[in-house]
Amino acid sequence: MLFSMMLMAGIAGGLVTFPSQAMASVTQSKTIKVSGQVVDQDGQPLIGATVKVKNAKLGVVTDFDGNFTIDVASNDVLVVSYVGYKDREIAVRGRATLGQIQLDDDTNMLEQVVVVGYGTQKKADLTGSVSIVNAEELKRVSNSNISTMLEGKVAGVQITSDGQPGADPAVRIRGVGSFGDTAPLYVVDGVPMGTTIRDFSPNDIETIQVLKDASAGAIYGSRAANGVVIITTKGGKKDQPLKVDYKGYFGWDKIQKGVYDLTNAEQYSRYLGIAAENAGIPVPGGYTLGADGYYHFIDDTNTDWLDEAFKTGIRQNHSVNLSGGGVNNTYNISLDYYKQKGTLEGAGPNFERYTARVNNTMDVKFIKFRTSLVYSHSDQDNLAVSNANEYVQGLYGNLGNVLGGVLNMQPTIMAYNEGTWVLDDKVGSASAYRYDAYGFGVYYDTVHGDISAMNPLLVNNLLTRNTIVDRFVGTASADVDLLDMVGVKSKNHTLTYKLNLSYSTTSCNDKTWIPAWIQSNRVYLAKENERLTKAHRKYTDALIENTLTWDGTMGLHHANVVVGQTFQQENTNTMSATGVNLSEPYFLQLQNASSWSADSYEYKHTLAS
Repeated sequence: MLFSMMLMAGIAGGLVTFPSQAMASVTQSKTIKVSGQVVDQDGQPLIGATVKVKNAKLGVVTDFDGNFTIDVASNDVLVVSYVGYKDREIAVRGRATLGQIQLDDDTNMLEQVVVVGYGTQKKADLTGSVSIVNAEELKRVSNSNISTMLEGKVAGVQITSDGQPGADPAVRIRGVGSFGDTAPLYVVDGVPMGTTIRDFSPNDIETIQVLKDASAGAIYGSRAANGVVIITTKGGKKDQPLKVDYKGYFGWDKIQKGVYDLTNAEQYSRYLGIAAENAGIPVPGGYTLGADGYYHFIDDTNTDWLDEAFKTGIRQNHSVNLSGGGVNNTYNISLDYYKQKGTLEGAGPNFERYTARVNNTMDVKFIKFRTSLVYSHSDQDNLAVSNANEYVQGLYGNLGNVLGGVLNMQPTIMAYNEGTWVLDDKVGSASAYRYDAYGFGVYYDTVHGDISAMNPLLVNNLLTRNTIVDRFVGTASADVDLLDMVGVKSKNHTLTYKLNLSYSTTSCNDKTWIPAWIQSNRVYLAKENERLTKAHRKYTDALIENTLTWDGTMGLHHANVVVGQTFQQENTNTMSATGVNLSEPYFLQLQNASSWSADSYEYKHTLAS
């Protein structure tokens, strides 16, 4: 379980109030059975309306006739709510019958504008399943990724992650809808961004909407098979002077103590002795039978592997936003920095990201221009051996993954031991290694037994998996009011042409270093399996869209027609090289390996509709 404490700081104007103390007498109220009926403005019963006690968890729902019965205190206040209607509070005041409770339409909710596909709709006109998420509420919790912010906030959306800082979670909208990639499509400011948005800052978000079914996302075609997440970023306001906002926090993460009750050295020694006697095998030489009839270890080693493996993680986020606008233009400039150091000792996991965004709009007669430039740089250190990276070629020993190794390590093995830099006198094959166990604790066959235990601290410090990502996205659009252009003024009809252009490039540099080491004759990574891998991945995406939208109202009827053309091309180019058996002392370049191999890959995907 992860606990995070954050110190929040902000620059904002406003009035600060301090509540004064008030004293009131408290009397015990008796419980009574209260009944009533919930109806709409036409007197029709509302089925499934919620009736609950204010500031309490007690509540019921109405039946097919809108009736309800609930046991409450005589001085309680009931809150009646129903989707699409305004909440209403009813004071009981000792009454057993409340009669009809009428709810009024929430016209503001129904008039709310929702971004759907290549346009907008009123929420009342929607036929598909669309969820609107309160972006400001999401930002109250520290998150490195926009996707993780949705966890537990949208019905039908499942978010799973291995918890590593910077990890890209798996997002499932209404379950698995494909045999291939099951991630949803992300659309940012009208531009499809693929299936990951890890490199964008959550602080730039203005609104988030999730299109969950086929009818809602149909306009995006097969790309929307797994749902669509539509994100609108912040912009400036017209006729507003320069406004500077700062938001930031500093926090720390700690692993809860007491979750795992691991044996100490004394307990482990006793259990080992009992197990050996029951199995009829000799007890390892490091354990001796004491006068009390139990086995004890030869020295006072008593390693708490949870304390040794976990540390206090640090996370911080700082965001500066500059916004404003003139009569015909707006601007918004944001700078964001996020850093999180994980709770495991070693080279990872850690994550650091810098983000800069510039949004601008300009109105020129009947044309409205929008431009957006985004650059992000991230540096991520991954866990050495995890469920995602659990296989290391040529690695011998019992580890599984780093976290599993922490739970399985014997308390009679030291976490660190300076004597293990040279093990030639204890491990026969250690003479072929220069640094042996690098000063980390090891087990000895003659002392601990042949247990093939691998020190997880050694693994997570020596194996490094690093990814550096640089991403640039530039978008531009022009909206032309065609009726205004030809001098036609109409309140009931609009005809708009839109040109949407986008170009993005992502450059990724991956580095994996797996050095040779030896702990015993059965736990080692041989020199011939030592490897350095460097890879470069480049992704580019170009988009051109032309749409024509007619929106008209004719009496009681309203129609919206969109026709358009889309051309999008994605290019992928990867190159990877691996060097085996590097010369020592280490200088981590491929040309220092005794042998190496390389491969490359190119891929192009074009969508036209």
